[in-house]
Amino acid sequence: MALVVKKTEYEKLDEGLHNGTITKVEDLGTQDTQNGPQPRGRIVFTAADQKDKEGKAVEARIDFNLKLSEKSRLGVILKELGFTPGDQFDLNDLVGLKTQAVVEHVTKDGVVYANITKFIKVRKSQEV
Repeated sequence: MALVVKKTEYEKLDEGLHNGTITKVEDLGTQDTQNGPQPRGRIVFTAADQKDKEGKAVEARIDFNLKLSEKSRLGVILKELGFTPGDQFDLNDLVGLKTQAVVEHVTKDGVVYANITKFIKVRKSQEV
């Protein structure tokens, strides 16, 4: 009896600026990185301006070390979103936040990924 597995293809956000909402934050646990084992997290951004072939909003993700400093990836993301975290920050406060994200495509091992390279805070008068 054959057990056939097919490669899953996810629709990627187009390159450029997208309006949307942060819809989820995830704790990825401790993962091996180039700097050794690190606690990692993820932000899921859901675009309001791009739908897949089934009519569902397309998502993009950004992963980071759970390190809260001014120069860490997480620190830069929070600053872009208009937060000035102190000694701690609850990432769940990001869920529901309307924002813009800049997406660039990157190819790694023959696979194209849609990477969020920057978030842009949306003024209250311009909320998406």
